[in-house]
Amino acid sequence: MDTATTTSVEAETRAATSVEAGTGTAQRGRTTISDRTVERIAARVLTEVEHIGGTVGRVLGISVPGQRPEDPARVTAKVSDDSDVALDVRLSVVYPESVAHATEDARAHVVRRVADLTGLTVTRVDITVTALRPPDSSTRRVL
Repeated sequence: MDTATTTSVEAETRAATSVEAGTGTAQRGRTTISDRTVERIAARVLTEVEHIGGTVGRVLGISVPGQRPEDPARVTAKVSDDSDVALDVRLSVVYPESVAHATEDARAHVVRRVADLTGLTVTRVDITVTALRPPDSSTRRVL
């Protein structure tokens, strides 16, 4: 074996040994999670919260076609270099549920679940309630 090959094999052996020993963490890299990924996770997590629904976009007070309150909430996320996340959420609340209680539940749930699923820390959640929507009910009321 020539000297260059021997040096290469020794370097690979040292690298493998340091990774096995747990000292090669700097060589392994870092996992980054995009803003869009966090947005999708947060929107999905909000579907788990009772009395919370999606948002219907409006232009000049008219509902935008193709959007339904049953769709997930809209979320915009900003992930910082420090692995902190700021969320801007637009959602609807089922009437007559308390808006304050529903948004508190949604905020606590999204903070906990996003942290569990991504390992990121949610530092801010701004919530805009775009509509109060009627409860989903198949019963009819006779007046």
